[in-house]
Amino acid sequence: MRLRLVLDRSKRAYEGTVTTPDEQWTVRVELSSPPGGEVTVKTDAPDEVAEYTRRVVHIAAKNAKADGVGVPRTIQRWRAPR
Repeated sequence: MRLRLVLDRSKRAYEGTVTTPDEQWTVRVELSSPPGGEVTVKTDAPDEVAEYTRRVVHIAAKNAKADGVGVPRTIQRWRAPR
């Protein structure tokens, strides 16, 4: 599975794609204000894919908040197929 997200201009959501060997989905991940709290994923992807995406963004936002910096502009992750 490959996850590619880019922070939108409002800096309150990420948009991108999640790709598996068989399919590709668009995703929108909305951040709470301030980032580091709740993360909401909007996608037609299966629940497992949406939850993986939510966890990755939540960890990135939480770590940015702990470090006192803004959320990353891009997030890219790759996980081998199971």
